[in-house]
Amino acid sequence: MKQQKTRLAPSPTGALHVGNLYAFLVNWAIARQRNWSVSLRIEDIDGPRKKKGASEELIKVLTWAGIDWDGDITYQSATCTEMNTTLTKLKKLDAIYHCNLTRKEIEDSLSAPHVYPSETSPIYRPDNVRLHNATTPMGQTNWRFVASTHPVSVHDEFLGTVSFTTANDFVLWSKNDMPSYQLAVVHDDHHQGITEVVRGNDLLQSAAWQRQLYSALNWVEPRWYHIPLILGIDGKRLAKRHGDSRIAYYVDNGVPIERIIGLIATWTNTRSTLSAMTTREFLKEFDFTTLPKHDILFTAEANKWLHE
Repeated sequence: MKQQKTRLAPSPTGALHVGNLYAFLVNWAIARQRNWSVSLRIEDIDGPRKKKGASEELIKVLTWAGIDWDGDITYQSATCTEMNTTLTKLKKLDAIYHCNLTRKEIEDSLSAPHVYPSETSPIYRPDNVRLHNATTPMGQTNWRFVASTHPVSVHDEFLGTVSFTTANDFVLWSKNDMPSYQLAVVHDDHHQGITEVVRGNDLLQSAAWQRQLYSALNWVEPRWYHIPLILGIDGKRLAKRHGDSRIAYYVDNGVPIERIIGLIATWTNTRSTLSAMTTREFLKEFDFTTLPKHDILFTAEANKWLHE
C-alpha cells in the first residue's frame, strides 16, 4: 500500500497568525495519529506578496510550536521549470488556451446577454482551442484551462460531497510568466506523492478546479479534508482590525505556546474549557471526528486569556 502523505504548505506572504497555526496543528495531528508522512513545502511563487524573511519566520514558528515534518523542506519556486513542462503537456491535450483578456473584460463578457451556463462555451473561449493555439499570442499572455460547463462534485472526507459550477475558465499560467496557485499546487502535490490534503474550507471550491486538472493529466487526485476557518468576531478573516494575532506578537509578549495550544484545543472541541496544553498533549487528545463543521470565532475573551 502506498505511504499516505500530507503537506504543510505555508506561503511567505506575511507572519503566521493563530488561525494559520490552528490549521497546521490540526493537519499535523491528523497525520501523526494516522501515521501519515508529513512534508513541509514553502509556497513561495507569489512574488509581489512575498515578505523578506517570512520563510525563515514560518519555519521558526512551526518549530517553536513543536510541529515537525519528515525529510527536507521544499520550496515551490524550485519546481517552476517542471510546472512549465506540465503546462506544455496540457497544451498538447488542447486543455488550455492563450488569452490576453483581463479579468475585468472576462467579467464584462459574462454579464453580457447570452444563454450561459448551458451546452455552449463561454463567449471568451475560442471555438477551436487547437486552431487558436496554433496562432502566436501577442506579447505575454495568460493560459486558461478549459473548465467543465457542468457541475463538478468534490468528495470531502470531512464535509461530505459538495458540487460546484466551475464553468469559468481559470488561469494556469499568468502574463508575468508564473504558474497560478491551481497549477502549482496540483503539480507539486502529484510529484511529491501527496495523498491527503488538509486545508481551510475557503479552498473547497479550488478542489473542484483541481480535480479537473488531475483528470486532464490522468493523475490520481488526493483525498480532501477542508476544515473550518478561524475568523474575527465580525465573521471576517483575521486582520489587523481584529488586533494583533500574529504568533510573533505573542512570542514577543511572553505568551507561552501552551496557552495558544490550549486555546486551539477549545476551538477543536479537544477540551471544553481553556487551560494550558502542550503540543504532545494535544496530539494525544485531539479527535478529528469532534471538529466543528462551522467556522470558529476568535473572540476578545479568548485573546485576553492568552495574556493572563
